[in-house]
Amino acid sequence: MAKAAIATMVFVAGAQAGCHPFEAECCHIASSDPVYETFKASPEKQVPGWLVLDLDKPPEERWVELVTPVAAAMNTMITHFKSFASIASRELFKYMEDDAKFKVLADNVLDYLGEYGTEMRSIAKAVGMPEQDVLFYNMMYEIEGGIGCTSIVAQDSEGNMVHGRNLDFGLLFGEDWRHLQWTLTEDLRPLLRNVRVQKGGKVIFNSTVFLGYTGLLTGVKLGGFSVTVNSRMVGGFGWPGLRDFLSGKDRSGHFLSLALREVMINNATYDQALDTVNTMKLLGPAYIILGGVKPGEGAIVARENTKIVGTWNMTDAVKSGRNSIVQTNWDIPQDPIYDNRRAPAEHCLKERFNDKIDFPNMFAVLSAHPNRNRLTTYTALMSTQTGEMEAYFQYCNEPLCAPWMEKDVKKDAAIVV
Repeated sequence: MAKAAIATMVFVAGAQAGCHPFEAECCHIASSDPVYETFKASPEKQVPGWLVLDLDKPPEERWVELVTPVAAAMNTMITHFKSFASIASRELFKYMEDDAKFKVLADNVLDYLGEYGTEMRSIAKAVGMPEQDVLFYNMMYEIEGGIGCTSIVAQDSEGNMVHGRNLDFGLLFGEDWRHLQWTLTEDLRPLLRNVRVQKGGKVIFNSTVFLGYTGLLTGVKLGGFSVTVNSRMVGGFGWPGLRDFLSGKDRSGHFLSLALREVMINNATYDQALDTVNTMKLLGPAYIILGGVKPGEGAIVARENTKIVGTWNMTDAVKSGRNSIVQTNWDIPQDPIYDNRRAPAEHCLKERFNDKIDFPNMFAVLSAHPNRNRLTTYTALMSTQTGEMEAYFQYCNEPLCAPWMEKDVKKDAAIVV
């Protein structure tokens, strides 16, 4: 195991405002956390936008102008990602070791993916990278998953809907001890952009993307629905399904991010999107979090390859007195003892913002430890009713920056990964 994965005890003085960071039954928002108004006023803290992905263009032209300026950053990220692949899966690493065989396999897969494969090939050409490397990048979710993510759908007393998410990525993928960060997490931030996806001369949805990654992990459609993705730790990662897809043994499943891009393109309403999410076949486990336009339109769908494992709806939360649903990376209520992210977020939302959720308040919840941690690349805020989407770079350089925190350790200690 990488040395950065070894738990290190870091002693901290006292608790913040009477609320210790390890307490589950407590809202962890602190005065030292990032403040929405400060981030909103600072261009340096905002994910750059807005680029336009025009689906009326031929697939080989859609991404070229978008990715060319980040060619160097893409190459750096892919180099690191490939070098750490054996951590995610030794079996996958064996697939990649023979570059000639992997290139033949990649050619076959890219052909099978149709226009998405054409997009990936054009991206490779634009940034001067082997096509198989760009395909590998676009399998990133299936290989490693969005480790540590938090997604929240909430409504206020007047039925206004807000969907927020932290996207956390890069656990065990290298370490940068000088900055106390994970290498891949740092590599991904320069690739972040806000993108408007157009078709027929009209914007059909907004998304925050990692340039070169053609699928969708975060998006909102005005007057329709919003969607985010979290990895599902229960049941492991999607490598078995990915292996069968790559080998040609079973290609009935879909890459999650590409499937969700199709959901955004082809579905107009929350109900339509929910039906599609419930029935599509995937390559591995995932949580798909949907928000709608009307009060009560919110759902967390826990998926395996071919079936729904569980669904948690906003309507059920409202009946219990909560105007929000929160998803991290575990089936509700099976969070392990070492992961204390869901409960503090739920307490913040219910105790402080149950009837008055908005972008600033959602940002405050997502910016508190441990939801904001060393793996957090960005925080996104979305409104289906206005179509607004904002995304901000997130960092965590404080001592208490582990993605997971023990609930039952001494009150003067923190475990930092």
